[in-house]
Amino acid sequence: MVHLRELSELQRHPHEWHRRGMRHPDEIDALVHYRTIGDVPQEPSYGDFFRAV
Repeated sequence: MVHLRELSELQRHPHEWHRRGMRHPDEIDALVHYRTIGDVPQEPSYGDFFRAV
C-alpha cells in the first residue's frame, strides 16, 4: 500500500503522470495559458489532456 506522503511525492514528477498516459497539472496549466492567449480552438481535443504512451 502506498502511503499518502509517498503518493504526494510521486505526483510532483511529470514522469509518473506520463507513465499513466496523462499530462502533469503544470503542463495542463501551460497549455491553458497558451490557448487563452493565442489561437483558441473551438473545442478541446483528447490530446490536450492525454498523451500517447
